[in-house]
Amino acid sequence: MFDILIVEDQPAVREIISEVILTLALEINIAEAVSIKEANTKLKQQSWDAMVTDLSLGDGNSLELLSELNAQGVSIPPVILVSGFLSAIHMRQAKSLDIKHILAKPFEPNVLLDHIQDVLVIEGEHKRPIHTHDNTHRLLPEVFEMDRKLGLLFRMFDEMPKQKDITSVCQKALQLAMDMVHAQGGYIALFERHKEQLVRITEYGLGDDLPNTTCSIHDTPFAPLIYSSEELIETRPEATPHQLCWPTIRVQSYIGIPIYLQGVPMGVLCLTNRLEQAELRGESLHMLGLLVKKLDTLLDNRAVHAALADSMNQTLIALVRSLEARDRYTKDHSSRVSHLSVMFAQSLGLSEENIQLIRTGGLLHDIGKVGIADSVLLKPGRYTDQEYAIMKAHPAIGDAILNNMDTLARERLIVRHHHERWDGKGYPDKIGSTEIPFEARIVCVADAIDAMTTHRVYRQAKPLSFCAEQLEFASGTQFDPQVVTVALDAIKQGQINTQAKSNDYSEGVMPVQASLLQTSLAQKLRTELTQQQLGVNHG
Repeated sequence: MFDILIVEDQPAVREIISEVILTLALEINIAEAVSIKEANTKLKQQSWDAMVTDLSLGDGNSLELLSELNAQGVSIPPVILVSGFLSAIHMRQAKSLDIKHILAKPFEPNVLLDHIQDVLVIEGEHKRPIHTHDNTHRLLPEVFEMDRKLGLLFRMFDEMPKQKDITSVCQKALQLAMDMVHAQGGYIALFERHKEQLVRITEYGLGDDLPNTTCSIHDTPFAPLIYSSEELIETRPEATPHQLCWPTIRVQSYIGIPIYLQGVPMGVLCLTNRLEQAELRGESLHMLGLLVKKLDTLLDNRAVHAALADSMNQTLIALVRSLEARDRYTKDHSSRVSHLSVMFAQSLGLSEENIQLIRTGGLLHDIGKVGIADSVLLKPGRYTDQEYAIMKAHPAIGDAILNNMDTLARERLIVRHHHERWDGKGYPDKIGSTEIPFEARIVCVADAIDAMTTHRVYRQAKPLSFCAEQLEFASGTQFDPQVVTVALDAIKQGQINTQAKSNDYSEGVMPVQASLLQTSLAQKLRTELTQQQLGVNHG
């Protein structure tokens, strides 16, 4: 007797699968589970010779169930996964779970029977039992299409609202839309009306080397969706192969439909390279319409603006990284400053909101260098007084760049004030002490540490003992003493790395105090401390 478990929430589909399996010339006992919860119970109650399961049920995903059971050490029988359309993500998950067979709906009865034969074990060996081939008994395509649509509706009304942020909602919506029309890729982009540009929030299957996340709406074929109330723009391969659905992104075909916010077109859902090349119409188009309406209920103005701002933040951060990458001595400088700043903020007990503010501010603190001429910015060596004066303009330039971005108002203060000094002798505004935003004081210390402990064209990286000496000496003059305290503690605990190859007591060579007493050079440097020694010239 072979025990087979069928996990399927649609009665008509369960009945058809059972009838097909029972045509095998074997003693077979079939049990059914109509939910993930029921399947979980049955899989734990007894062992099974085979399991046939749908992917999406009313209360969850069968792959997630199998993954949980596997982690719990529960014995899982050979699985035949049945689905109307599996995404690449689902396929990878199924492969990682060693799913025996994947069967796409609709399918012929004999295909299911061949898979059942393959997984059943007779007397310890795989056998080929005889089954009756009933070529007249075909699984009704209508049944499976109904099942597929119900599964999509479940995902639309159950899974999408569970997402915590707009990016996650859009990612889930894109995957659903791809499944609805059997597309191989696509993207969702929101519309900034005052700039007449699209901001790509999420994409899939468009390749790895994608162009900028923003572009003019007029550089895409989808302006009529926003301005002319068009409901659908569709092309097919036979019309014009390799068409542009975004600047430099060429696809065989695409579909574009508008995304609405409170009834106003505010974005584009683009789906590319459908497997079925017939013109999109009827129920598939209606399903996409339902999806767009669901998006409208989940998005609000604040969320949309936050998503647009986040995308712009990432563009600005990418710009900083591209600037730094041109000079091997400053490559990844802002990332390291951000990391150190977050470390200090956590030690100081700041809130998660402030930590996130500092993380972004650290990444953007040198954005103003985009306005500095390459002849100065990339100069191999120390600056002249005139060049240094030019470099000192970069905090104010960065502030001006972020001036029109309301969502970065607090980060602007970090950008503008990260070169101010505790004693009021910094720049650009010569404010001091607690007048300097606390977050900017933290980034200031992190910036100086990274400048001292990484190589520059005019000097080698300094050891951490040197760095600790300078921080201690400048505490209360250049730096906030409170921030210096946590920075010195991080150095003592070995949490900060340096590119220096010697005299680094973080490896346990010698404590800071002993180093200060025994190093006459350190005494000399006490009297020679300047901003240039701290690396602010090229920091």
